[in-house]
Amino acid sequence: MNANELKLHLDNKSDDHICSKSDIGYVTLPLIMLSQKLLTKIETLLDKTYKLSSSEIDVLASLYSCKDDKHTLTPTKLYEKLLFSSGGMTKVLKKLETKKFIKRLDNEDDKRSKLVQLTPSGKDILEKSLSDIIELEEDFFAHLNTDHRKRLSDSLFHALGDQNKET
Repeated sequence: MNANELKLHLDNKSDDHICSKSDIGYVTLPLIMLSQKLLTKIETLLDKTYKLSSSEIDVLASLYSCKDDKHTLTPTKLYEKLLFSSGGMTKVLKKLETKKFIKRLDNEDDKRSKLVQLTPSGKDILEKSLSDIIELEEDFFAHLNTDHRKRLSDSLFHALGDQNKET
């Protein structure tokens, strides 16, 4: 179902439907569809242009943003930060190492483990891909002026804040 069909369906709902007493479908369903569409476009961009997955970008971004100016973390810190399994992290790290976007270093504090460090080419590919993602998102939301974007953002963060209070 596309957005127009969904809107028409919601507009034509009758009292015998489960959600007849609520118009929340006008909010949640478009948000879900929008999120899925945007994530699909980003994943397609990353795959076609950079041969990267969103998981690989997440790892590169985590290394880039770490407090260590050498952009270095342990694999354990990475998978805890990203909520990956240990095995999932190992798989992503091997792919990134093969592509020369990260390198493994000896850990002077713990000889049993290795550190993961972002390479200059990893930093470069991250910056280029994030720039393209931002451009894609700008195009995606081009129909919203600055004021509308601000109000939408404020509303979404407000809703997130309300949910955080309850959990």
